[in-house]
Amino acid sequence: MTDSVTMRKGWIQAFIAILIFLGINQVMGRYAASVLDVHPIIYSCVAFNSCALVLILNGGRGSLAKETMRSVDTWLYGIILMFSYIIGMLLFSYISATQGTILQKVSVLLGLLASWFFFARKPDIFQIIGTIIITAGVILVAISVESDNKGIIYLLALLYGVFQLARIFTAELHRPHAKAAKNNNDPKAKSRVIGFVMFIVSTLFLALTFLVALAQELQTTPIKNLPTFDDFMNPGTIFAGFIAGILIVAPSRLLEFSSTNIIKAENFTTVTALSFISTVFWEHISAPLTGLSIKGISNIDIIAGALITVGGLLIALTRKYKKQDRKNEFLEVETQKIDMIDDSRNIIANSLEHFNHDLKKVASALDVPSEVIKHIMNDKNKTLAFKDSKFKKIARNYRVHIAQADSLTGLLNRSGFLTELRAAVSESDNLSLFYLDLNKFKPVNDTYGHKAGDFVLQEIGKRLNNLFPHKALTTRLGGDEFCVLLLNTTKQQALDKIELIKQAIEEPILYQDNILNIETSVGLANYPTDTKEPEELLDLADSSMYKEKDER
Repeated sequence: MTDSVTMRKGWIQAFIAILIFLGINQVMGRYAASVLDVHPIIYSCVAFNSCALVLILNGGRGSLAKETMRSVDTWLYGIILMFSYIIGMLLFSYISATQGTILQKVSVLLGLLASWFFFARKPDIFQIIGTIIITAGVILVAISVESDNKGIIYLLALLYGVFQLARIFTAELHRPHAKAAKNNNDPKAKSRVIGFVMFIVSTLFLALTFLVALAQELQTTPIKNLPTFDDFMNPGTIFAGFIAGILIVAPSRLLEFSSTNIIKAENFTTVTALSFISTVFWEHISAPLTGLSIKGISNIDIIAGALITVGGLLIALTRKYKKQDRKNEFLEVETQKIDMIDDSRNIIANSLEHFNHDLKKVASALDVPSEVIKHIMNDKNKTLAFKDSKFKKIARNYRVHIAQADSLTGLLNRSGFLTELRAAVSESDNLSLFYLDLNKFKPVNDTYGHKAGDFVLQEIGKRLNNLFPHKALTTRLGGDEFCVLLLNTTKQQALDKIELIKQAIEEPILYQDNILNIETSVGLANYPTDTKEPEELLDLADSSMYKEKDER
């Protein structure tokens, strides 16, 4: 997928998340509290739990589950989300929901400043103007607040903006999700990762809520508006939260993580500026069903909402269509760090050679904009190097997607496969390794040439990937030898798949009007049935394969 298509996808996801799901979620929350008379904390707790449940069930078993649970990013996201919810509830206890929604947009200004200072993402003129317009809307509402608790309201609004921004940046930088987003062989990995993220969130939220309810039980006079054990038993709360979690929160979280990973946090925060018009729209559309009214919105709120919407659209539309040179984000001019300059140039040169000078493939593999690669290629003075803040990630992408990848088939090469094999032990209780050696392959090279042989190897790689798209690692060890590692698969289950593998490989291959027939010998070894040492799996499967080949 090209850079422009990927970016367009990220912006579309952001608009859907804010204009549809966030707006509906706001209306659903207000309806649940006002009409159904549910407890908002218990309602949200159930929504988070049901969101986690549906995402984990959809993601199924597979890689990154344990890594997500252990990741500091996951726990940080959960703590931030929980505190932002608590601060938001406190804010709405002092002012109207409309005013609170507008004041929260201080996060757009904070997002611009954070991306500028901490991530070296230089804003353009449209981003600056749009942020000023949004800030003007926030200030207009802040001035119009009539309350003896203005200081507390301003503090809560600022804190909510900080926590909302922190949540979105944490979603962007969440490392297990970034891995899942790049794993094209496991399309459910993102759902699995976010499901476990929400499981941590819901567990923290449930534990805190339970402690509050327990404290309420010990009180002679329970504190008003805080949850009690009776609130946990309210069927309306459970039902409303369950439905909201499945239909609203789950897709909203998927879109948020995916979009921030593509367009970056400050841009996603900008799109949240449209939440005012989104909420008003859905409240108006659903009024006949919900009975909710928007007549309480003041003229100042409308003007402020319009300013925030205009500012958000100005930034979003110009960021979407304006092609930016991101040289300064990734590169810096160096005169002393010769090693860094050489390393940066070598990574680009080797990557271009690996992909036969296909610039788009290199940009995708390294996760670096194409124009940045061009700058290094055209740097005749040899002064450009990747910034320290970017180099570690780029070097890792190079190692995973190029240094550890087979240039012909795109599968893992031997070193990459052995690395993943050792890591897979911590992700799976059972590993089954198939070792494949192609028969009748040499005559293809001798008769039709090496291009035909390369075509056959590429086709075999595709067939193996299509045969086991999930929970599998596929590699070309070299020559005409392949391996497939199945996670969470017992030896008996693997034995039943040998014929399936042979049928897939031995199906005739059409090459330039010639029908090529390839056969294969397959060896099998299982961890821990055959060995408890993952390094021995390859040797055992190899021996098993040669035994079958000799018998043939």
